[in-house]
Amino acid sequence: EGEHGFACCVHNRDFLPGERFLDQMGECMNASRRVLCFLSPSFLDSNYCIWEFTHALEGDVQRGRKRLAVIMLEP
Repeated sequence: EGEHGFACCVHNRDFLPGERFLDQMGECMNASRRVLCFLSPSFLDSNYCIWEFTHALEGDVQRGRKRLAVIMLEP
């Protein structure tokens, strides 16, 4: 991260225990310059991942931003 000037949000490191997970995720995503979505079958099976993707996409559409980048890991 630091070597390349990026900061990543990692839930088990950056989130506060006892606070709502989705609230913290939304706040991190709203404050981010970029949101990367690594698309895989596991991603599609996760309700949290689908929520995160939808939140980022809706935020971009509503605010006219282009932060969301989708990277397909598996066809």
